[in-house]
Amino acid sequence: MKLRKLVLLPAAATLAMTFAWAGAATAATSLTLTGPIDGNTVGPQSTSNPCVIAGTECKNPDGFGYNNFTSDGAIHSYNMFSTTPTATVADSVLGTPYTVAQLTSFVGSSFDVAIDVNTTGAKSESLTLFEVLVNGSVLYNYVGPTNIGNISNNGNGFGDWTLGTISLAGLQSTDQVLFHATWTGAVDGAESFFLVNGVPAVPEPETYAMMLVGFSLLGFVARRRKQGLGNVVPA
Repeated sequence: MKLRKLVLLPAAATLAMTFAWAGAATAATSLTLTGPIDGNTVGPQSTSNPCVIAGTECKNPDGFGYNNFTSDGAIHSYNMFSTTPTATVADSVLGTPYTVAQLTSFVGSSFDVAIDVNTTGAKSESLTLFEVLVNGSVLYNYVGPTNIGNISNNGNGFGDWTLGTISLAGLQSTDQVLFHATWTGAVDGAESFFLVNGVPAVPEPETYAMMLVGFSLLGFVARRRKQGLGNVVPA
């Protein structure tokens, strides 16, 4: 009896560790919210940068739809899923998913989600959640709430914020992908969530400092070389 207890205890511990590892392996990867983005540098929304969720008319390529949700100034909270082909999907209702093959053929295997905020009144709009679901499980997410209403480019077709980066590498071409966004504090207009490939990176202050040092060194070397040539005595 004592021997059985000694065997069972390690087995239970191993089982618990297995579940812990499985939970860690399936944990969603956090997306980074970047912005507000000044200037028209991300986008514009186009057939190359297709919408997945938008309350306005988008320029999407053939065969790639989006949730053209109903926007109303009296509606302040939204809970929207993407869909394809284009349709108006009600709040909190799942749309028809894309396949990985669809997404990679239009935007590649790695991309960001741009958010074009449309607000002219209050600056209270907040992104509360964004998720990328693959076969029903959350692969990527951003958890707010974060104020996204304080922007200068109001509903002009360019991204005011980006969420990234999403990679579909390693997934099967037939895997099914849904995008899910919830936001509150909306007062007017209609938000657009569209996919962008190759968002220009914004250098960090440290990068600027390194670039400055590099240019200074290049200038120093050029001056020394010029001085060296000037000291050469003709034969």
